[in-house]
Amino acid sequence: MRFRPGLRSFASAIVKNAEDADEIVNDVFVSIWEKQQLLILDDSLKNYLFTAVKNRCLNHIKKAKLPFAEMPDEFLAVAPEHAADRALEGKELQHHITQLIEQLPTKCKQVFLLSRMFDLSYKEIAEIMDISTKTVENQIGIALKFLKENTGRNAYS
Repeated sequence: MRFRPGLRSFASAIVKNAEDADEIVNDVFVSIWEKQQLLILDDSLKNYLFTAVKNRCLNHIKKAKLPFAEMPDEFLAVAPEHAADRALEGKELQHHITQLIEQLPTKCKQVFLLSRMFDLSYKEIAEIMDISTKTVENQIGIALKFLKENTGRNAYS
């Protein structure tokens, strides 16, 4: 289909993984094929496809768990003699932060994860979520303030 390359690029920019992007785009096409009798798409096929891909990408990101277990060791600045204690404290903090992120309002959590875990710019997030960049800034600020207040540290800034 003529929209496939653009949809793949769009999805890949969101999920940062070409394989996942291909799968998402294919899922959208399969879904449309299965619902073809129910859908009424006049001139809006392109808009529908990009919106469907965007929503699937966001759902994919939402389902992805925070990869704290894969964090590089540089994040745990430890002296060798205290490595075990520090590693345990680090894991506890990571678990606590994960729980706190889950407590954020849905939109705030989505914006925060897109920014911090998927390295999207504020502009990219605004386009994906169809909100202003100022709203993205505000949501990131809310998330950081909440994390800082509830961890006693300057988490994720």
